Amino acid sequence: MNLLTLLKRQLAQVAQVRINPSSLQFRLTVGIIIIFIVAYSGFNIWLDWEIKKFFMITYQEHGISFDDPNLSVLMQNVRTVSILVVAITTTIANLLVKRSLLPLHQMNQWATTYAQELSPYQPRLTGSLSEVKAIAKTWSDLLVRLTDVREQQRQFTNDLAHELRSPLSMVYAYLQRTWQRSHNLSDAQKEALAMAVADAERMNQILQDLLDLARAGSIAMPLQTEQLILNDVIADMAQMSEKFAGRSILLELASFPIKAQADRTQLMQILNHLIDNAVKHSDIDETITLQLTQADAWAVIQVIDRGCGIPLAEQSRIFEPFYRVDTSRTRTTGGTGLGLSIVKRLVERMGGQVGVRSEPGYGSTFIFKLPAIGT
Repeated sequence: MNLLTLLKRQLAQVAQVRINPSSLQFRLTVGIIIIFIVAYSGFNIWLDWEIKKFFMITYQEHGISFDDPNLSVLMQNVRTVSILVVAITTTIANLLVKRSLLPLHQMNQWATTYAQELSPYQPRLTGSLSEVKAIAKTWSDLLVRLTDVREQQRQFTNDLAHELRSPLSMVYAYLQRTWQRSHNLSDAQKEALAMAVADAERMNQILQDLLDLARAGSIAMPLQTEQLILNDVIADMAQMSEKFAGRSILLELASFPIKAQADRTQLMQILNHLIDNAVKHSDIDETITLQLTQADAWAVIQVIDRGCGIPLAEQSRIFEPFYRVDTSRTRTTGGTGLGLSIVKRLVERMGGQVGVRSEPGYGSTFIFKLPAIGT
């Protein structure tokens, strides 16, 4: 009776699992069950024939009929045992196949969670099939090579920005000095010089953002984390932004202190990029809102504007380097296309998440979450 109860529970659990006919686990399990049923059915047919033949001989010698109640009970027991054997075999086959495919599920889960960061992969392969081990090793080697390529790319970007920064700063300084002494120049010359100064300033900003982007994604730059009261940090940042950007910022902060372990400098940089983005893409008379709430184990910070908004098709790409929703706005807004990429890398380095919710014509809400302390 206990065996039947346990079997019923196991079958109920299997029935609740969503069946995917195209999965390898489903096909292997069904294949094993079909092979077993065919073999076991042949065995039952042979056994049934042998029992009938045995009782024919017994009837001749002892007068026991094939319709004897004891024989009916025996045959019923054989059928019951056959059903139990098939059910148990189905359960065992499913468990064995699932266990054999566990490393593949682990690799898939890792790829879904950590593929963007190219984290090292070390699956538990004890007792796994040799084919699975070969796939895992190839996958691990590929990740190592990709990680090396990404690090080389970051190093190249960092070195290039450093090499260009000094001569470009000198060019910018020279142009500024010339601009300050441009009294004897014609209007056309002054206009050309003003454009050169503006472009040199923009190039300086691009190089600075490239350096920030390389540092944000580099593991060689350790975080200087400390326990911060986010209410105070956001209030300070809002005050600075109102002073230098000349925009009205509305604060909607939680009534209680929300703490997080974070790097203060990088957190201020995140807020600065998001507020600057909201300022550039909304009208000057529109208020920008900063919200701070706590949801479960997360401190949730939102930067809300009432600007032009972002189309849904573009929202998945706005955190890519140099990607702009509207390239025609580059000159008017002065953006480099790197701010949101820096935000994403900094937030993720501090164990957080970042996203956007937007609708064209109604503005955008950038949301980033950090693990809260004391939840």
